[in-house]
Amino acid sequence: MKPLLLEDATRDAWDVILVGTSFAACFFAYSLKGRGLRVLMVERGPFIDRDTQLDRRLEGNPQTVRQTNTSGRRKDWAARHQFGGGSNCWWGNTPRLLPSDFEMRTRYGVAQDWTLTYNELEPYLSKAEALMDVAGSDRAGLAPRSAPFPFPAHAPTRAERQLFSADASWQPMPCARSNGGRRAVCCAAGSCSLCPIDAKFTILNAIDLFEDEKFFFVTDTECLTVETTGGTATGVVVRDTDQVLHTLRADFVGLAANPISNAEILLRSGLGGALVGRGLHEQVGQFLWLDIPFDNYYGGTSISGVGYGFYDGDFRKDAASVLIESWNSPPSLRLERGKWLQRLKLKFIAEDLPLPDNRVVLDGGEAVVNWSGHSDYAYAGLARAREKLPEIIPFEFENLRFGEFEPTEAHIIGGTPMAATAADGVVDKDCRLFDVPNVACLGAGVFPTGAAANPTLTLSALSLYAGAQL
Repeated sequence: MKPLLLEDATRDAWDVILVGTSFAACFFAYSLKGRGLRVLMVERGPFIDRDTQLDRRLEGNPQTVRQTNTSGRRKDWAARHQFGGGSNCWWGNTPRLLPSDFEMRTRYGVAQDWTLTYNELEPYLSKAEALMDVAGSDRAGLAPRSAPFPFPAHAPTRAERQLFSADASWQPMPCARSNGGRRAVCCAAGSCSLCPIDAKFTILNAIDLFEDEKFFFVTDTECLTVETTGGTATGVVVRDTDQVLHTLRADFVGLAANPISNAEILLRSGLGGALVGRGLHEQVGQFLWLDIPFDNYYGGTSISGVGYGFYDGDFRKDAASVLIESWNSPPSLRLERGKWLQRLKLKFIAEDLPLPDNRVVLDGGEAVVNWSGHSDYAYAGLARAREKLPEIIPFEFENLRFGEFEPTEAHIIGGTPMAATAADGVVDKDCRLFDVPNVACLGAGVFPTGAAANPTLTLSALSLYAGAQL
């Protein structure tokens, strides 16, 4: 994968143009390696090397998303305009969605089923885990697997050792924070959004995996629209940092920016149908702390455990699934002499449903998010988890405290949903637009529903799958 000047890119005709350079774009490109295709990635932001990111502490500097928020609660959206996108600042958790997450309508009468099944996607989940050097364990077999985890799970905290022994719904957190493989082993510093030792998978530290002699990229170049003739895409119109417009020609276009930007490009282009931008959502998070009668922590990574006790069951007809994260670092200390480490720090993460009024619209040709709030379904799931928490904690605790709802989980989902027909979605099971089949939307924007599990592994596998269909 080689850098290219924009003026040189405009002189060529490309087999594939990919808008973006993060997980969705690069894992799609991985499936194109060795096939003789000329591929150009178009990155809106600059190329910032790792040393510069460390010097500038870039983990705390996301781009601003314009929005009209009528929810009554603070709402943030995490977008990153630089080479590698969100891979530069993600935390690195990689739990799989469960088979039930793909069949919400069939099983629980809620939302929509995916048109792609878990079993169809599973080989690509295993491939994505291998590329990321994921460390993990699935002792309970909740997510069927065709291959073992590439590396063993990180060491659990002292509290997790008891949780794991008492209930198989508690497991090690699968993650792309190294426990063997190409990168340094995780130092458990708890500063994972900008890992100080580069133990977490990023596009930058794995760029060699995505290299091909015919793969190129341009930076500081924003995609504005997809150009079409007679229902076929012919390329994209882009804007450079001097606000000059250019046309790039291609036989196939993959929109692999974040879900807000993908919807923005389609809305400007007049493509994708009436559902483009609708149903934007993400999970709802809430921290909680329990004081316990023994020292905790001493785990091998920042988030070392995951709980599925509130994840699945008939309750999902009325209340959201909730994933539980068990945190090792940064720790929460108990401010009592001799009891500093006697605390369990957890986080509830609830799935949400796509609501049509939560959407991306254009104002002056630029994206604005209309946000009316998370669904009652999501809040019902969190209320259920708070009520039932004592049932899944096998030891005594006191001083249970809950934090406020988090303003973001940094997982933008929806806006270009997958469906069986154009009446119900924007793309088909191969992530292609119904109205322009040589355009794909990639990333979590195509998820019909937003599960409680982190979406990054699934969206990466989906890009591997979609690229294999080209």
